[in-house]
Parts: sequence; C-alpha cells; structure tokens
Amino acid sequence: MKVKDVPPGKLLSIDPNMPLAEVAARMRVGGADSAAVMSEGRLVGIVTERDLVRAIADALDPKLTKAALIMTVDPATIGPDEEVAVVALKMMRLGIRHLPVVDSSGEPIGLISAGDLVAVLEGGKS
Repeated sequence: MKVKDVPPGKLLSIDPNMPLAEVAARMRVGGADSAAVMSEGRLVGIVTERDLVRAIADALDPKLTKAALIMTVDPATIGPDEEVAVVALKMMRLGIRHLPVVDSSGEPIGLISAGDLVAVLEGGKS
C-alpha cells in the first residue's frame, strides 16, 4: 500500500512568526496534532504537540515565543508513492510521529501520522 492510498491527515499551515499560543489554538480548533510551517509558499518546518509541550516545560512564554523558535527546521518529508511500511520504518528510525507528504515540487499536500499508519496496518490493508 502506498501513502496516496491512506486517508490524509489534516494539514494545518502556519507562519513562522505566529505565537505559540495561536499555533496551539489553531491546532486545537482544527483537530490537528502538528502544523506545517510555511514561508513564501515553501515548507520550512513543522511544529508538533511534542514541540509545544517542550516549550511549556522550558517556560517559554506562549504569547511571545514564535513558531520559528521551536519548529523542526527542514523536516523529513515523504512522497505520495512511498510504501506505507517504508514510511513506518522511516518514522521509527527518525523517532518522529508525523511526516508531511509533498508533491514532486516539494509542496505539502497532506500529512501522515504514526496513528494513520497503525490504523492502516492494523486493518490489514497493506
């Protein structure tokens, strides 16, 4: 089974200068557990729930701290034609739970989470 056969996760796009409080609020309202950080139409980073928890633990002010400070810069990505099993191994190897799906020009078109992969693999559809 390929990534393009997996129902896509919600792709929330944010600006690198967005305060963390707003990032968290948009993630909550949008039901997203990560956000693609976009600058000039290009994916420059990703902010996950884990990043937000670390920021709180580090006592960063969520109203003043910008997404750019805590984002993972140049995140790993996958293409829609990659095999789900390979993507799962990539996540495990990198110790991550979210991967943006990008098209041939590098533009984000979706998001795959570890939970999405587990649901597919448990369903025996791979």
